[in-house]
Amino acid sequence: MIPMMRQLHSLDNFLIFNSNDYQTIKEKISQYLCPHRFDVVSHQQLNTRLNGFLFGTSALYDLKYNAPVEITIDAQSEHYLFRLTLEGECLVQDSQQRLVQSPGVITVSNPLIQSRIVTNQHCRNIILKLSKPIVEKQLFKILGCSMHEALAFENGLSCSAEGADAIIQTLSYLCYAHDHIENWSVISQSFEQYLIELVLLKLPNNYSRQLNLQQPILLPSYMKRAKQYITLHLQENITLSELGEYCGVSVRTLQKGFSAYVGQTPVEYIRDLRIQQVHHELLNAESNETVTDILLKNGINSFGHFSSQYKKCYGCSPSQTLKLAIKQKSL
Repeated sequence: MIPMMRQLHSLDNFLIFNSNDYQTIKEKISQYLCPHRFDVVSHQQLNTRLNGFLFGTSALYDLKYNAPVEITIDAQSEHYLFRLTLEGECLVQDSQQRLVQSPGVITVSNPLIQSRIVTNQHCRNIILKLSKPIVEKQLFKILGCSMHEALAFENGLSCSAEGADAIIQTLSYLCYAHDHIENWSVISQSFEQYLIELVLLKLPNNYSRQLNLQQPILLPSYMKRAKQYITLHLQENITLSELGEYCGVSVRTLQKGFSAYVGQTPVEYIRDLRIQQVHHELLNAESNETVTDILLKNGINSFGHFSSQYKKCYGCSPSQTLKLAIKQKSL
């Protein structure tokens, strides 16, 4: 098992329902995941268990039927369902592809595409449920333009692939955060936004090329220069006057550009990039690294103020994140 997947077993602590009644199971799974057709494909006794929790409009579930079942998800579904198998296996089929999912593989049921899932009795799936309108809104925000076709993710990605491991790492951290952070309901929306952006950027989809190009055609040249400058000088003190001079525009034009094309002020954009960079480095820190080392390396000198901003985004302090990351690496 991938080490970071071990934390996902903590979903055992968040029981939603456990039943062996067919009608109850069908109604409950439709309620929590999505409307679907549901059939038992053997004479084995159903004993279905669903664990999980909500964060924002999204949810993370742990589902096991303990019997072979066949599920058909209608094309009118309003959610993306990402599956990560912990145990057993299942057959996943849609109009484009048919594959057997076992531990170490990620599949997805996309809206507007009918999908069929047939599990064996040992199958245990972690399911990430993301709202189609919320995902599309985030995609629009990143691209800065409307979608020309429905967003669809590719199936059958290995959990060890670049990008997929970042998703698993974030889901594992999410389980820890839900279990340990106070005021979860207040900060869970920030987790949702971060995870959706990560999914869009890391999991292959029909917009990956545009996302990876970082909208080179859609952005005015001064905005491209501004983003490039910020990326290259993120560890330094960046003033708006210096940024405007480098881009050849006034500070007012710069502020209007960020508002129109990024949806943030330049200061907010720089702040969020720094927070994301520090979060990434904390999660991947070596055992001998300290929070102070990482903050100083990223040009942050006001530790108290930064920690407060970081906690608003991730619900815990930088030191708590580092402690968790080192603990998980030692497992």
